[in-house]
Amino acid sequence: MVRLPISSLFLCSISGAFIRGPLNLALPSRPFVTGRDVRVASRRGGEMSAEGMARSKVVHLVRHGQAQHNPRAEKARNAGCDTPTFLELMRQDDAFDAALTPTGLEQAAGASQHSIRGVELIVASSLSRAIDTADIIFPPGEQTATRVSRDEFREISGWLLNAKRRTRSELSGRNPSWDFSGLHSEEDGLWTPDLEGEAACAERAYLGLRWLWDRPEHHAAVVAHGGVWAFLLGAPGHPNVRAAPSMAARFRNCELRSCRLSLLSPGDGGEGRPVFAIDPVDAAEEDGAILNGVALDANAATV
Repeated sequence: MVRLPISSLFLCSISGAFIRGPLNLALPSRPFVTGRDVRVASRRGGEMSAEGMARSKVVHLVRHGQAQHNPRAEKARNAGCDTPTFLELMRQDDAFDAALTPTGLEQAAGASQHSIRGVELIVASSLSRAIDTADIIFPPGEQTATRVSRDEFREISGWLLNAKRRTRSELSGRNPSWDFSGLHSEEDGLWTPDLEGEAACAERAYLGLRWLWDRPEHHAAVVAHGGVWAFLLGAPGHPNVRAAPSMAARFRNCELRSCRLSLLSPGDGGEGRPVFAIDPVDAAEEDGAILNGVALDANAATV
């Protein structure tokens, strides 16, 4: 197998997931990039071949900080409550476009103390708790990266008001450093009184990966939510995404995991759609250039 150097792409997203079992997957015999390749490419100014860029990118998945609807429900879930009880507690503590709690703000501030170098693109879902987390971890005054918000990385939508976003105009007014032109509509056309299906949520996140793959930046950060990453990476996950078990495990608030996003097939995933692999990257190989497994609060999680 040939190894080509590639610059790293950082995908930051806040996530929660369930364990996916081992996959018996025969990888194509094509170049891929190791953590050491990324480090060397970064020290050479990020130069890489077009062929290498098209096949593998190093990304970061990050989960947002604790939000208003989480504390009681998460405490009950950690104590072993059933799903109906968990959802009922979230419903009781529900809030439109739920904001970060003081704990969530502290988690994000703690994560911001860890250096992630070379970020060119910062992506967040269009819910305020993801945008605010991204701005705390990557302060606009200190980071020159382009900031883009996308509906594809939203939490599973519907039923609860914490999953409903503000209008595009209001989001732009509240967050002037962000580009909201990619949102599908001025109003929130995704939210309905009925809860979105898990498969539909996973498909939406998969389309977000495709959008990210087509972006020109080599380094990015994407901040999203527990549920959306659970349905994309966990069991059963999306049929066109092959996530390593360590990447599919449940994320804690403001936990960051380094991974390699690879294109396994450009169009063999049913209906000619691309198939992606998401595998862990060893942070030690990166000489500190990539931060892996940052978690500020293991007991506070979000949906």
